[in-house]
Amino acid sequence: MPATQPVQRNPDRTRRRILQAAIRLFATHGFHAVSVDQIVGRARVNKRMVYHYFGSKDALFEAALSEVYQRIESIEFHAVERGRSPREKLSRLLESYFEFLDEEPEFTRLLQWENLEKGRHLTKENHLLTKNPFLERFRTIVENGVETGEFRPDLDVTHLMIHFIGLCFIYHSNRFSLSQSLGMDLGNAKVKERGLNQVLRLVFDGIANPTADAAAAAAAANAKEPVTV
Repeated sequence: MPATQPVQRNPDRTRRRILQAAIRLFATHGFHAVSVDQIVGRARVNKRMVYHYFGSKDALFEAALSEVYQRIESIEFHAVERGRSPREKLSRLLESYFEFLDEEPEFTRLLQWENLEKGRHLTKENHLLTKNPFLERFRTIVENGVETGEFRPDLDVTHLMIHFIGLCFIYHSNRFSLSQSLGMDLGNAKVKERGLNQVLRLVFDGIANPTADAAAAAAAANAKEPVTV
């Protein structure tokens, strides 16, 4: 009689299944409406695995928040590296936000649920969510744009980061209410494309160095003047 093959366990895969099930359920229903039993049922694992890998339902929700935040951070760094000039880097970033929020609705929903909770899971000492790593990269790009004369020198970089996120986030966080109240479908690809194009114009018209624009206009005007001898 052949020997029974031992069951091969994969702790990383089990933990991942629990986390993905939790993200989907928490994003749809919020923290309070989801039970550990529902999560393990969806993940098809033993209930004790939740406590083994995460310790508690609260800790699992925190891990879910951290996971979706890491997803957006990875696309932020990738997006800016695709550009050459400071303006092109920031353009790629805005475009990537629109694309990411389309493809990752769980990010928007989880953040909305946590904000309804007044950031209850984000007030711990472990500092789960931080924009600091990318904010420093963002600051360097903006400062480079200021140094080259492309951007105005009076920009508040942290607020600019908030504006970047907010201008893109609202198309997804308020999609249904705005679609209804404005009589337009914010889920429509062409509507979002027009929105992105306007966001790009608003941002770069706002952060452009007016002195540089004036100098460029004067240079263009001088180039058109006839030469007298």
